[in-house]
Amino acid sequence: MNLYFTRHGETEWNVKKKIQGTTDTSLNENGIRQAKLLAQTLLNKRESGAFHPVRVYTSPYLRAAQTAQILADALHIPCETMDGLREMDLGEWEGLNWDIIRAEYGERYLFWNSHRRFVHTPGGENYDEVLGRTLAALDEILARETEDVLIVTHSAVLMALRCYLAGLPFEEMVRCFRTKNTELVMLEETEIRQAIGRYAAGE
Repeated sequence: MNLYFTRHGETEWNVKKKIQGTTDTSLNENGIRQAKLLAQTLLNKRESGAFHPVRVYTSPYLRAAQTAQILADALHIPCETMDGLREMDLGEWEGLNWDIIRAEYGERYLFWNSHRRFVHTPGGENYDEVLGRTLAALDEILARETEDVLIVTHSAVLMALRCYLAGLPFEEMVRCFRTKNTELVMLEETEIRQAIGRYAAGE
């Protein structure tokens, strides 16, 4: 069993480089086009025998749910919302861009950026909390499924998960694991189970 992850399609806030977090934005026209292109890629992958999806799981936020429904409709498989796959709550920083945050939050931003796994965004979450609920959601998915699944989620979720799997400091996540809209990432069941066990052990 493999788990195929993708980030939602483009939104107008992506274009404007505004931080979305829990702000429930929708896909723009290009985002819909990206989702349809990914759907065709996945159909081709299934026809070649390399992909056997039985279900799409998605974050509840509109931009992810819209992407997921386009994929599920094309693949003719069910789509289910899972709250643990939602984007990181970035608190006061939502609606801003990183240049503004660096300028206005100064030392607070620098401290967060250098200790980002365990330091909270102002009024929001930290990446360890995102990782914990993501792994809990994946554990539930693995308990339900025995065949490939497709998971539609968000940038912070994917960067935190992939950084943890790679054993890298979370300060490296953007450099190593920045994820484009509708980029496809395949992870094996074994490595997800190992990560769940490591996190449960307090690593």
